[in-house]
Amino acid sequence: ESNTPWRKNPKAASEVPTALEDVGVTEHLGENVDLGLSFKNEAGEDVTLGKYFDGRRPVLLSLVYYGCPGLCNFHLNGVTEVLKGLDWSLGKEFDMVVISIDPSEGADLATGKKQTHVTELGRAEAAKGWHFLTGTQENIQKIAQQVGFKYQWDKVSKQWAHTAAMYVLSPQGKLSRYLYGIQFEPKTLRLSLVEASEGKTGS
Repeated sequence: ESNTPWRKNPKAASEVPTALEDVGVTEHLGENVDLGLSFKNEAGEDVTLGKYFDGRRPVLLSLVYYGCPGLCNFHLNGVTEVLKGLDWSLGKEFDMVVISIDPSEGADLATGKKQTHVTELGRAEAAKGWHFLTGTQENIQKIAQQVGFKYQWDKVSKQWAHTAAMYVLSPQGKLSRYLYGIQFEPKTLRLSLVEASEGKTGS
């Protein structure tokens, strides 16, 4: 995480200690995620990933954890900022799904995180398109493996070690593009969403 001794620069999203070298992202462009995987939404209700894929709109996906003191906050704040400058509306032209990688986290934390970012975004209608999920360790690991997200628990800092990335998926759940870091350009995100909506795979 960004406030540990080995992460001096929170923007260096892929920097990890030698002891945690099995942390990062392996791209699986063109592959599909399992839309049958089940999680819990902010209300604690059981949902499948497929609930957020209507076959028409692309979906952004981020894997974070809600109690994170550093990098996850930087990432989600960066996402919120880019959404402010986007001419596409969350919940209308696309959806976003955020999944906690910490199986101990529940709907209360997910609800708080959602309220914080929807309020900061300043677009009330975004609430219907921005989803904050929690889940079992088994299903968290499955979605992480499918998108190529490698993370692990750091016993020294007592935090989850991971990188910051956003996954752009087609309306059918195909991995179209990977966007790294904590700051994004509206133009880049818009192009990525257009490509994903057309089923294209970016580089």
